[in-house]
Amino acid sequence: MKMKKYTTIFFFLTIVQLSFGQNTILWKVSDTINNKTSIIVGTFHQFGNSFIDSIPEIKENLYNSELAIFESIDNKDELQKTINNREESKELKKRLKKIDYLRLLELSKNWKVDIHKLKPIELRWKLEQEFLRIKCKTVMKNDEWDHFDNYLQHLAEEKNIKILGLETHKEQLVFINKDANFPNWKEERKRISYLLDQFNRDDFNKNKCNLVRKYRNYDLDYKLNEDCKQGVLIKERNDNWMKILPQLLKENNCFIAVGLFHLYNKCGLLEQLKEEGFLIESIELKPASNSVYNK
Repeated sequence: MKMKKYTTIFFFLTIVQLSFGQNTILWKVSDTINNKTSIIVGTFHQFGNSFIDSIPEIKENLYNSELAIFESIDNKDELQKTINNREESKELKKRLKKIDYLRLLELSKNWKVDIHKLKPIELRWKLEQEFLRIKCKTVMKNDEWDHFDNYLQHLAEEKNIKILGLETHKEQLVFINKDANFPNWKEERKRISYLLDQFNRDDFNKNKCNLVRKYRNYDLDYKLNEDCKQGVLIKERNDNWMKILPQLLKENNCFIAVGLFHLYNKCGLLEQLKEEGFLIESIELKPASNSVYNK
């Protein structure tokens, strides 16, 4: 009877630990055979450097690593050059309402890419990124860096930590278009128009900032026991990365920075690495440490 009671208590504590253990964006990955300890951070690409600076555990683990791994380490200017070298399309002005086109011209006046050379899905993604930065305030006024991953790469380079990219920016563009089944202007026009309207509203849809709020407070559920619902953009890329990550983790103390959703579900990197025999543990973070965002 006593043994049954202890078993019940142990089971309860395990469930409690699992339910509260995911309130983090940092995970420890241990190879107990080769005595290597690595860290994975699930990034929110559009957050500025002040958010990273408010979490000392991120820099500490990055600086202790032997190899820093990112989705891509390509020069962003090269991607912009690739897009700007495309032939200009007349579709944008033709497809959008006049008011939407004028709004877009104003919004994009400081962009480094020509909006007339973006594909429909690329333009929508760019607008969604700008929406997060501007309306959801993921970037603060004093931030020098407006991209989570790029700032971490900069920090790694400053400390002469070896860096590695899992794919190129050009490959990422292919995945984005492939995931959306290469949509045309007719399919994307309404979404683009809606976003442009939201930029000009004080009463914009606050629900679009829900994930931002959850991320700031580490209020996350990685749904590690659920199947993946996303295909090309998450699952296919995860599967590609898993062809090289295990060996790197066996040979180095790594710091891996990838988009948050690459850690979710059964097809996420956390569960796939667990299946490969790595020990996966969450690193507790206190939301108070990023209180600059909660004022």
